[in-house]
Amino acid sequence: MAENPFDDEPADVTEPRPSRRPKRAKKTLADGFLEAIRADFRAHGAGVIAEVRTEKPDQYLKIVLSVLPKDLHLNINSLEALSDDEIRQRIRGLEAVLRPFLEKSGVARQGLARPGLAKPGRDGEDRVSEPAQGIGPEAAH
Repeated sequence: MAENPFDDEPADVTEPRPSRRPKRAKKTLADGFLEAIRADFRAHGAGVIAEVRTEKPDQYLKIVLSVLPKDLHLNINSLEALSDDEIRQRIRGLEAVLRPFLEKSGVARQGLARPGLAKPGRDGEDRVSEPAQGIGPEAAH
């Protein structure tokens, strides 16, 4: 075997090489692992997520936060860009979502005013009703 004339070290001194797995074997292992995870998630994923959400809400929140993009920018003042009609539609949507919870909790049975939009005025315009009695930040505590 010919020696390298540019090599300053004697031929019998060699540096130890870290053992490496061939790239294809590593890729095959990773592919197999990911496929097993996919199959397991398809079979049990939704049930496990629901179980974690109910039994370990702190872990559920960590999972949710871990999958959100790191550079998530929220526009908190998004109502400023909406028209009055769009705001009214959102209020009606929230009202529809909250109504069953308010009725279930007994708020409607206690005779408290229903929060949200009043009936249309004489000119056909929707008006926002007065603050609900006993509900919200303006309620007497």
